[in-house]
Amino acid sequence: MTNIGEMQLLFLYLCSNIQAMKRIVVLLLFVAVAFSCEKEYYTTIPNYPANLKLNMEDMDVLNASLAYKTFTTPRLATDRLGFGGILVINGMGTNVVNLYAYDLACPVEAQRTVRVVPDKSTAFTTATCPKCGAVFNIATGTGAPQSGTKYYLKSYSVYWDGMQYVVVN
Repeated sequence: MTNIGEMQLLFLYLCSNIQAMKRIVVLLLFVAVAFSCEKEYYTTIPNYPANLKLNMEDMDVLNASLAYKTFTTPRLATDRLGFGGILVINGMGTNVVNLYAYDLACPVEAQRTVRVVPDKSTAFTTATCPKCGAVFNIATGTGAPQSGTKYYLKSYSVYWDGMQYVVVN
């Protein structure tokens, strides 16, 4: 009888540990899901090719902090200006040159001809859609919505190729 009693105790011990392990696994899964949720950056602007080389004339304009330049027509045969054109701004950051680039098309309207405009009243730290009034942060490289929408401006990468800055997607 001792063997059966010991087996029953062992069985009960294992069952209680399995229940505890299940609780731990469920708790760990809950914690993993809760902390793995990152903010999703969402834009309605489709992926159109972007490839723009910034020449010395462009850099003269963009040299000052919060200076910007818009590109709506190609200058070279190789220029690709995204969906609605490209906005380049020398935004806020730790370097002298902190170039950020965005598609000019408003993500609320999602039309090539409805373009955001940098806002002088905010010292060009935001851009506003003239049609729907949505406001976006353009100074920090995120294109985050400030008001009027949940959508972000479509952003493009800017890199130095050794001779000039290049905007690409």
